[in-house]
Amino acid sequence: MIICHDPAFPPTSGADLRNFGNATAAAELGLVRLISICPRTDDAQPLNSNIGVAALTNAGEMRGPWLGWRRAKGESRIPRRALARLKTLAREFRPDTIVVEGIALFRLLRPLRPLTGQLILDMHNVESNLAGQLDRANGAPVTAPDLKRLEREAARIVDRIWVCSRLDRDRLEPLSSGTVPIDIVANGIPRAEAIARALPAQPAFADGFPVILFVGHLGYQPNIEAAERLVRNILPLIRQALPQVKVVLAGRSPMPAVRALAGLEGVSLIEDPDDTRPLLAKAHLCLVPLSSGGGTRIKILEAMAFGVPVLATRLAAEGLDLVEGEEVLLSDEDERLAEKTIALCMDPPRMARQRTQAHAAVWSRFGPQAIGDAVRHGLRLDGERK
Repeated sequence: MIICHDPAFPPTSGADLRNFGNATAAAELGLVRLISICPRTDDAQPLNSNIGVAALTNAGEMRGPWLGWRRAKGESRIPRRALARLKTLAREFRPDTIVVEGIALFRLLRPLRPLTGQLILDMHNVESNLAGQLDRANGAPVTAPDLKRLEREAARIVDRIWVCSRLDRDRLEPLSSGTVPIDIVANGIPRAEAIARALPAQPAFADGFPVILFVGHLGYQPNIEAAERLVRNILPLIRQALPQVKVVLAGRSPMPAVRALAGLEGVSLIEDPDDTRPLLAKAHLCLVPLSSGGGTRIKILEAMAFGVPVLATRLAAEGLDLVEGEEVLLSDEDERLAEKTIALCMDPPRMARQRTQAHAAVWSRFGPQAIGDAVRHGLRLDGERK
């Protein structure tokens, strides 16, 4: 059983894609129930008959009373009736393992502890690290101590913790004091089953070359800042050498600041795209100038799986362990990102090499087989199938 805050099917955000990807891998081993705290917006069901999806609340039930009198910043509001229904579902389903999404659902851990043989906390980010980073960037009081306390307490409750990368494991180990195993279950290529495994043909170098794609949740402040940095700072530098360059911004819930960018020359906005594959098929590059924030880095993996070269800040590609200069191009400076973009576009053989190297790397290390192996290990089911 996998418990998440938002419905993970149909998957739209990076968190949804991770949760559903883990459910898909676990479904190779047995029955999976994917349960959300928040209501579902439709009745769609996965094609995989081993995955069942359900929600613990309806549209009018996300208001109080909630669990707990006080919540640390970053904790989700969980209706009491949602917990009661979750306990009933767990007793009926009798899961061997329950996976809980993130420290935001901390208040579910103790009630679920007696209802399963194995309780796992899946940390998409080390939230104390992310909160401290965002607070410092915004000049706000640092809220990380509360989250560090929750992470320490969680480590004493659960049997295992999953993280996305070696870097996150290194960050979390001092907080867990070695009391609980920490497994790396990396994010996988989203919707890999719907992507051709062969390297796609590169889009033609026609008018409008290059097309630069930026994909992300456009209501998330770090992504908003990255989109503004791309359009206002980096794009004019690229345009000096490549005057036909175009930027496509695509993502959920764009804020007014992002909408304003779409009114600028050479910039377009695709709001709430149902499918990013047609956008990736037309993109020559993905540029991800993230200055703060965390996340699942899934959009970088998706671009590479389509053979789209990625240029990014080091933070944006953090934890993926990609080979700089071969599988990804990195810089934290606007001028250098622009220079690297121009140089790549001016050197077609080099662009072809990066496409090939990135495509091969992402499928071997983040493809279905690799993620399936990681989930099996994280469930302590190496070599077992049901």
